[in-house]
Amino acid sequence: MLVLITGGCKNGKSSKAEIKAFELSGGENLYYLATMIASDNEDKERIQKHIDSRKDMPFTTIEKGRDIDTVIERIPENATVLLDSLTALLSNEMFKTSDAGEYIFCKDAAGKVLKDIEALNERVSNLVIVSDYIQSDAAMYDEYTQHYRNGLAFLEERLCSLSDEAIEIAAGKEMLIKNRTVNEVKTEKRNILVLGGAFQGKKDFVMESFEISPEDIYTFVEDDTEIPSGYRCYEHIERYVYACIKKGKEPVDSFPEKSVIIIDDIFCGVVPMDELIRRYREEAGRFMQKIAAHSDVYRVFCKRGIKL
Repeated sequence: MLVLITGGCKNGKSSKAEIKAFELSGGENLYYLATMIASDNEDKERIQKHIDSRKDMPFTTIEKGRDIDTVIERIPENATVLLDSLTALLSNEMFKTSDAGEYIFCKDAAGKVLKDIEALNERVSNLVIVSDYIQSDAAMYDEYTQHYRNGLAFLEERLCSLSDEAIEIAAGKEMLIKNRTVNEVKTEKRNILVLGGAFQGKKDFVMESFEISPEDIYTFVEDDTEIPSGYRCYEHIERYVYACIKKGKEPVDSFPEKSVIIIDDIFCGVVPMDELIRRYREEAGRFMQKIAAHSDVYRVFCKRGIKL
């Protein structure tokens, strides 16, 4: 059985994963694959807290920050493995330091991580993977950070697809993601609003669920201040809001009747320092609420839509 557990920082993912792994194992052949590489005292304290939290469970711990394929043979085939975390593993594989102290960027790290996890999953009886959901904020990142976010989203989407169960943890509470299906389509005259973090497969979900073709979709760019007619679906409406703000215009909800409207969830994370980005995030949120008032709303995670 493959289980993916994700969610925000300090929302209780690891505790839930430890319990899940213990239950699946029946208390036998239980392994903890720890992927964090400590770089300072803060990291060491965080690792110690994780060790303390599972001290009463019979985990055999293997510390391996990268190249987890090299330890697979050490794990019995009937084992249950908790991998914590996917986030650290990808970071360690993507950003390395040579023996000479030079930084190395591994562009294809996500592919390697997926291959290694697939091999581990094929060997063991149960695999529980902890990840971090980092796709919902308004910050504008550098090329390398954006590549990392994209890679983590790719991994979560693929692992969610492969998993028997996918769970999001928020405030210590579980929300089942896998096996949620669209069981209600929009009413006759209502629009559909689809939101979710970056790289979560919102467009794919829309095309598969509502019979939308690529030709039906208009994609906003950052200088669009008008909503064109003639399309069934409009994506990246947060860019439309951003363009309106920069040009001193008020965003207008003039989407055609029965449109499907896609927006990136940019409303979480640390409050941006930049005044324009703060206003952009706030105005996009208000505009989304205005649209939601007369729409059926779906939240997408790893290409799976949940009707709100």
